[in-house]
Amino acid sequence: MLKHLRTYFLTGLFIIIPLLVTILLLIWAFNQTDAILGDVLYRIFKVRILGLGLITLLILTTLIGILAHNYLGRKLIAFGDNLLHRIPILSNIYSLTKQITETLTKTDKNSFRQVVLVEYPRRGIFTPGFLTSDAPSDANSKTGRKLLSVLIPTVPNPVTGFLIFVPEEEVILLDMSIEEGFKMIITAGVIQPKENHD
Repeated sequence: MLKHLRTYFLTGLFIIIPLLVTILLLIWAFNQTDAILGDVLYRIFKVRILGLGLITLLILTTLIGILAHNYLGRKLIAFGDNLLHRIPILSNIYSLTKQITETLTKTDKNSFRQVVLVEYPRRGIFTPGFLTSDAPSDANSKTGRKLLSVLIPTVPNPVTGFLIFVPEEEVILLDMSIEEGFKMIITAGVIQPKENHD
């Protein structure tokens, strides 16, 4: 009897934990985004309405998107872009943030080309990574080898990690999608590609 109760409890726990974490993350994200403009609106109108900051932020973001699709809007955005690039400290932060955003929102999926294996940190140990691009031509000419850029991700956040240049012949291409590679790394190898389950 106790053994069955323990099994039922653990089963319930494994169902509840992901659900609770998801709900808590959604609540946290809602509160954070609502506070961005919610505090400003409260100072202006002296009335706090839950969700008004988030709705205002969504409307403003959409209006900026509409503005960016016409000629005058593109000119204004280009002017602001050039202005931010000229301010000493802000230019570095702005450029880095913009590059990261553009990389993560690419729809052509060229930011990560393939899931690969490389022998790292030493021979005989294989580490999964993401093939991102060819290495800079300067690196190729100075080493006399064709190098590829590979992102070695950290667990459980695969968009952070470190970049290594690996000779093309030493990069092993894996037959799994980028999405499967992300799942495998996020779960520290617990979730395997579909063909491995079969």
